[in-house]
Amino acid sequence: MSTLDKIYFKSLLIRQTEYKIEELFSLGILRGTTHGCIGQEAVPVALSELLNIEEDYVCGGHRSHGLAIALTLKPEYLLSEIMGKSCGFVKGMGGSQHISYKNFFTNGITGGMVPVTAGLALALKLEKNNAIAAVCFGDGAMNEGYVLEIFNLAVIMQLPMLFVLENNGFAMTTSVDYASASNFKSRVEGFGLKYLGVEASDYSEVFNILENGVSSVRNLHRPVFIEVLTHRFCGHSKSDSRDYMPPERDQYWHEHDFLKKIESVLPENDVKIISDRVNDQIEKAYNLCCEL
Repeated sequence: MSTLDKIYFKSLLIRQTEYKIEELFSLGILRGTTHGCIGQEAVPVALSELLNIEEDYVCGGHRSHGLAIALTLKPEYLLSEIMGKSCGFVKGMGGSQHISYKNFFTNGITGGMVPVTAGLALALKLEKNNAIAAVCFGDGAMNEGYVLEIFNLAVIMQLPMLFVLENNGFAMTTSVDYASASNFKSRVEGFGLKYLGVEASDYSEVFNILENGVSSVRNLHRPVFIEVLTHRFCGHSKSDSRDYMPPERDQYWHEHDFLKKIESVLPENDVKIISDRVNDQIEKAYNLCCEL
């Protein structure tokens, strides 16, 4: 499988698993809530190519299905977890938001894993190895006090820490333009953090920026902040009707969907083979969950 085939496979596996989860909720098979990442697959896929959860730490928040799948390629673990099955990531006790697997951890508190990741980064620094700690969070977390405190602490202590902001424009239903008084670039640079930014409409651009950030943290042993402008095609959670979403924003991102760009350059036969493989894996994962 070529590199592009692999990227397409991982991205499509995330998206189709999310569609499967939405379908199961609509049928009443799943209960509670879930926070999908349809449209935001580029970041987790790129991080899964750049980091090794046997050595590096990767942490996320409530919207971390993409990371869970990209890092493990095991949708059956995620489906089982959401279904409350003992064969899930944490034996069905964590649900959609509280997941752990090797050096990958998430929780449902907005920005809550940012301080935790700082502790992990400090441990890595004291061990004097070349591993790093990365944390993904949304724009809503940028107005949490403890997140801003960690920006300051990470710079003062020179922690080997990668901050990845997936800015999808809305914290639940609240626009980032309404909730934030300044742009995030000027805010984090005020702490002395190195800032990098990219739009998630082209996978290669996202990968290159994240690779730059990972390399800088790993080799220079100092924190880096990356803002990825992205978009979710699904609601914040299952109770979200998305009536607040401007139609022109949806249209722009549908026209600039990175998955469509990859499909446009892959051979048509490759697209079909990978699509069939993804759909088959997801159905087998779901059937396995039902049997257990």
